[in-house]
Amino acid sequence: MINTYNETSLHRTLKDFYAVQNEGAQKEVPVGPYIADILLKNGGIIEIQTGTLASLAPKIAYFLAEKRKIRVVHPLAVEKFIETFDSVKNIVRRKKSPKKLTLPSAFRELTKLYPFLLDRNFTLEIVESVITEERIDYGSVEKSDNRRRRFRKTWNKTGKRLDEMGRTRVLHGKAAWKKLLPPALLKKDAVFTGTEFYKEIAGIYPKAKKEDSNIMLWVYTKMGFFERYGKQGKAYIYRPL
Repeated sequence: MINTYNETSLHRTLKDFYAVQNEGAQKEVPVGPYIADILLKNGGIIEIQTGTLASLAPKIAYFLAEKRKIRVVHPLAVEKFIETFDSVKNIVRRKKSPKKLTLPSAFRELTKLYPFLLDRNFTLEIVESVITEERIDYGSVEKSDNRRRRFRKTWNKTGKRLDEMGRTRVLHGKAAWKKLLPPALLKKDAVFTGTEFYKEIAGIYPKAKKEDSNIMLWVYTKMGFFERYGKQGKAYIYRPL
C-alpha cells in the first residue's frame, strides 16, 4: 500500500472508519502529484489529518483547483492519555495528560487554511476524541548539552491511537462557522476588543485559553466575519461585517 509506512494507528483507524462509511471509496489513491487518503466514487476526497493542518495547504489548493470536493477530518484531543512502554514493549505506566484541547484550540491549526475555509467545495470535520499517545522509555538519563535543560528526555513518541470518538462538528459554509460563535458577537451593533471577544468565547467554551481566543478572532477576521476598525487605548476594536 502507498504512503502508509509511517502511518499511526490513529490515522489508520479514522481512515478505515470513513472509508467504510462511504460505499465504493478507495484508500491511498494517487491523484495528480498527491496521494488521496480516501477517493470517493463521485471524485471527492477525504483527507485524515492527525498532525498539523498547515501542511495540507498545498494539497487542498490543488484538489480545489481540480474542482474536487474535499473533506478534511481532524481529531481534536479533548482528553489524552500517555502510555509508556519499555524497550521490549512491556507497558510501564499509563497516565492521564493534564493537557485538554477545546474547540478554540483547533484554530491554531487554521492560520494557513483560512483562504479555503469558505470555499463551497471545502468541508472541515473536527472530531472531539479521546486519544492515547504511545511512548517508549529507553531508560538511561543523560545530561543535556543545552544548558537551559539539565537532562535529555529518556523517551520517544512512537504513535497515537484512537480510544473514543465524541462529537463531530461539520463546518461547511458561513452558517456552520457562525454557529461556533456567541450570538452577541454577531449583532449588527456589536463592537468589542480582543479581551471582550475572549470573555464571550469563554462563556461557551469555559476552558478556552486567551491565546487560542486571539487566534480564533484572527482567523474569523481573515475569513471576513469581522473587521478591525479602530483602537481603544492600545487595544484594537472589532465589529461584525
